[in-house]
Amino acid sequence: MKFIKILTALLVLFSSQSLWAHSLYLFAQYDGKEISGKAYYSDLSPAAETYVAVYRQDKTEIVTEGQTDKQGEFHFPLQGEEGTIYRVEIEAMEGHKAVAYAANVAAQADLTSNRASSNRSASNTGDELMLVRADIAKLQDKIYFRDILGGIGYIVGFLGLWAWWQSRRQAK
Repeated sequence: MKFIKILTALLVLFSSQSLWAHSLYLFAQYDGKEISGKAYYSDLSPAAETYVAVYRQDKTEIVTEGQTDKQGEFHFPLQGEEGTIYRVEIEAMEGHKAVAYAANVAAQADLTSNRASSNRSASNTGDELMLVRADIAKLQDKIYFRDILGGIGYIVGFLGLWAWWQSRRQAK
């Protein structure tokens, strides 16, 4: 009877809806003329047509707002002061919310291009940075086999501790 209770508890635990949920991810950048970025879920599907709001870093009033397109990307024209950092918040269905901070990458690119004596324009550098950020974000958010194996290791470890505790209890 005790085995059936434990099996039922495990079945209820692992059939929980929260285990099947997916996370919302966001990255954004500001190039001095527009704030742009991409929103996507943990299965790498785009967060299409979701609400996006842009704030100054420590303020509560909205600077600009809009929606993502079908690919989960957004581009909002925005003229701001130099050195301003913006907070981008996205809210999707079912309570998903993500926040990212965007600094002026054009100013940073100008500094590095002046040092390297590069003739590229800041907008090209901003586009290249967006592609690099997208690749990095996908690599960070992807679920790897080692992550799955680590999760199974945790489960086996906890079951081993539970078995050890049960054997000590029966020995007394």
